[in-house]
This record gives sequence, C-alpha cells and structure tokens, in this order.
Amino acid sequence: MKKVILNILRVIISLGLIYYLVHIANINKIISAFQEISAFPIILAAIAFIISMVFLAIRWLLLVQSYGIRADFISLFVYYFIGLFFNNFLPTSIGGDLSRAYYLGQHSGKKAASLGTVFLERVIGLLSTLSLAGLSLFWLVGYFNSRRIVYLTLFLGVILIVFMLFVMSRRLYRRLNKLISLITFYDIGDKISKVFDTLHYYRDKKMILISAYFFSLFAQFMLIVMNYILARGLGLDRVAFGYFFLLVPVTFLFSLFPSINGIGVRDSGYVLLLTMQGLLPAQILSLSFLVTVIPIVMSIIGGAFLLFYRHKGLKTPILTEEKI
Repeated sequence: MKKVILNILRVIISLGLIYYLVHIANINKIISAFQEISAFPIILAAIAFIISMVFLAIRWLLLVQSYGIRADFISLFVYYFIGLFFNNFLPTSIGGDLSRAYYLGQHSGKKAASLGTVFLERVIGLLSTLSLAGLSLFWLVGYFNSRRIVYLTLFLGVILIVFMLFVMSRRLYRRLNKLISLITFYDIGDKISKVFDTLHYYRDKKMILISAYFFSLFAQFMLIVMNYILARGLGLDRVAFGYFFLLVPVTFLFSLFPSINGIGVRDSGYVLLLTMQGLLPAQILSLSFLVTVIPIVMSIIGGAFLLFYRHKGLKTPILTEEKI
C-alpha cells in the first residue's frame, strides 16, 4: 500500500511541476522554440548519449570481469539498454538496475554477485556525479538564496563514503555482517550478506574502482556534450560550454527528489539555473524536454532487445517470480 501511495505521489509531483512550468512558459512559445532545431543536432546528441552508455557498460565490465564473472562487453551493453527501457517505463530507475542484475545473473549463474556489481557501479556513478556537483555548487552557491542544496550534496557524499568504508573495512564489515545475519525473515539477511560479500571483495581492487570512477566521469562528460549540442541546436548560444559542467550534475541532484525518473523536478532545476543565464522559460523547457525525450526514444532499442530475449524463450524480471 505504501509503495502505491509513493508512486501516486511521484506522479502528482512530476505532472504538477510539468503543468506549472509549461503554464509559466506558454506552450506556444515552447513549440516555437522547438521549431528552431533541425534533425542534425538531435542525431549528434543521440550519438553522444550512446557513447555515454558505452562508457557505462565498460565501467560495469571492469567490475564484472575483476570479480571473475564471465561476460563480454556486447552482452553488458545490451543489458544496459534493457535496463534503460525499464527505467523509462517503470516509476523508478530501480527496475532497470534489477533487470540488468537479473540478466547477468541468468548469464553467469552468480545472481548475488551480479546484483552486487550493479549496486557498486551505481554507488560509484553517484559518487562521480556528486563530486562534479559539489565542485559546481561551490561556484554556484552565490546564485542561491539558500545553501541547502550544497548541504544536501555534502550529506549524500558523506553517506556514500561512510557506506564504502563500512563495506571495504574488514573490521567494520564483520560487524555489519553480524547485524545483517540477525535478519532471518525470508532469508533476507543471507541475501543481503551475499551482495555485501561481493562489494567487500573489491577492497583490494583499488585500481579497478578508480578506473570505474573515471569511466563514470567520461559518461557524465558525454551527457554534458549532449546537453551542449542540443542547446546550440536550439540557438541558446549565450550559455558557455563550461556552464553545462554545472548544469548536468546539479540538475541530477534535483532528480533525486520524489518524481517519475526526475521528470518535473529536473526540469525545474534547468529553469532555475538557466534563467540565471538570461534564457526564457520556454527556451529552457525546450532544452530540458529534449534531454528527457532522447533517452526515452533510445530506450526503444532496449525494448527491441527485450522482445528478442522473450522470443528466445528467456524469462524477464517482470514475468518471473524467481529471486535474484
């Protein structure tokens, strides 16, 4: 029941913010702004997005192969697109992560380890985004009436660092494992422990973790490039390329608030930050909508892969009750 209420709340927040933003921007002005862009920048932006997915798949490959799970780049790249499909057609991005862990687990036979690698790469990805956002916000803090978003960034960063210390430290890990083992309901403690065992394995794989972190930064860079290409295509020339190093990670923080995959709250972040550059709400929303639409359209590729898997007779995470 709580999950249903939370999903309804996400829908209300996303749709409410979109309605408000479109209302203040004027729908006719937004349509007029869209007419400024040709197909070529959209194609280039889509290519930049695919390259970012390549970097993310390489990041995952590093973690998977270092653990001894046999998997190739193409398979992981396909799983990433299937995960993208789930992300865009389920209320949260968790469904996409579970689908990736599920398919890797089916492929390798190591379900807990597969889930552990997905969880770890998400933590590394969040750390890379927070590091960019933190640097950006210290520069941008003068634009805000409140420093709460800076404190939020630091708070999330500290939580992730403390979590990694617990997992990577042998002594702290043993204590954490004892607490987890006390959870006997439906063997949840045992399953969580197996996932944490995977994370703890990387305590001596510092170069792998550093490499994964840098591939996360490369993926972030390509998303910045995608935003810049679309902005130039829309004629938003007054926004310098460097400003997008602030815009992309900071608006990601906005997407952490309850919503449907960040829709509405992320757009609000675009409006807040780009009005500082003298852009009109209609221009800004035309950019943020394109940034949202391109991944959704590209996720159709993941839907095609998903249909292929079903055609081959393989189960999918939403069609089976098997646990990871």
